[in-house]
Amino acid sequence: MTETADTRPGVQSVSKDHPLEDIFRIIKRDGCVVVRELISAADVDQVNQDVQERLHRDVEWNGSFFPKETRRAPSMIALSPTYTRTQVMNPLFQAICAHFLTTRSVFWWGDQQKESVSKPYVTSCTAIEVGPGATAQPLHRDSYINHRILSEISEWDDERDQTRETALGMMVAGCKVTRENGGTQCILGSHLWGTHRTTPPDVGECVVAELEKGDALIMLSSIYHGGGNNTTQDERRIAYATFAVRGYLRQEENQYLAVPQAVVKTYDHATQQFIGYSMSDPACGYVEELSPFYLLHPELLQDARPQDF
Repeated sequence: MTETADTRPGVQSVSKDHPLEDIFRIIKRDGCVVVRELISAADVDQVNQDVQERLHRDVEWNGSFFPKETRRAPSMIALSPTYTRTQVMNPLFQAICAHFLTTRSVFWWGDQQKESVSKPYVTSCTAIEVGPGATAQPLHRDSYINHRILSEISEWDDERDQTRETALGMMVAGCKVTRENGGTQCILGSHLWGTHRTTPPDVGECVVAELEKGDALIMLSSIYHGGGNNTTQDERRIAYATFAVRGYLRQEENQYLAVPQAVVKTYDHATQQFIGYSMSDPACGYVEELSPFYLLHPELLQDARPQDF
């Protein structure tokens, strides 16, 4: 008998204190994992409050990707310091991003070999509220944004696949998320599929990530997924989508324009660098041959000099 979305095993969930290496293992096997109670209810409530004005003035999407019953609040770093502190810079999310999205390359520089290490940075930050009557999104991979072409593999190999993923995302529940109110559907293991399969992803193979407020679904950008149908009469499902990308790739949401520089300056140095005010080693993103970090901290310029890559 063919296994259906109702009977197949669901997304594996772990506590936020679960061993990090095992979380990596689950993501490599399934393409995603749920981390329970990653964000406190109080912090989620504050973020919910911070985004209300922007959600209420959202305009209807022109196309089929977001149904008309969906409202969005992009530029979340500009809207909510609590979101930025607790979600974007969450230590577990940062550790998972570093593991899957750090790029290391060795190259010749004259007669010397040098290693360049490009660290990930944020690519998009959006609140997504799905209202009653909304239909499901088409199943998709977020890695298509980066023009990523993947080969078909049967299982993850650390050596071969260390550069396979271009991006990684986290969906934090702003309320109880269920199958009925539009929980994210995903096909476990589909991150292993090749790009050139001749048949489309089948929604019948999906499981639904049901979450309590503050739970987080963390997923590789190559897993097939999409928001589900909201079949309720009065529930508005809100979740916060935070994505990071490899440091040498372009951001989906241009953070330099989405977040006013005056707001960026209110954050700590690590947050500023993750937003993009840093260079991707060896030489991507400089301004006047220096790190854009100095645009925020001109007082440090007196000691700064351009240097070899």
